[in-house]
Amino acid sequence: MRKDKITNIIKIVNCLKQAEEGWLWIREIGRRCGLHHKTVSRLINSQLSMFIETQRLEPFNVEMIRLKPGSDVNGIFRFLSTMDKLNTKPRAAKIKKILGESSSSEKKE
Repeated sequence: MRKDKITNIIKIVNCLKQAEEGWLWIREIGRRCGLHHKTVSRLINSQLSMFIETQRLEPFNVEMIRLKPGSDVNGIFRFLSTMDKLNTKPRAAKIKKILGESSSSEKKE
């Protein structure tokens, strides 16, 4: 994961944590973090989807977002760093190689 992407995720998580159980919409998170609303939306949908709750206000068609109750900010960062380490190309290649060798050795036996 790129360093600027990590910095933006940290900004978003800290913004949601400061809201303290309050609901925010994408554009407000973008304003508070100094990010474009499309960037905020993309990062929330791709990286933070399991740590947030969403609620749609129907007459206005606005999606409200907050951190799930009991979410630990440090736990979120640990999870994301672990996932980043698992998704790096050298490790992924090693894992595929190991899995490929084990499946081919099973076929020989």
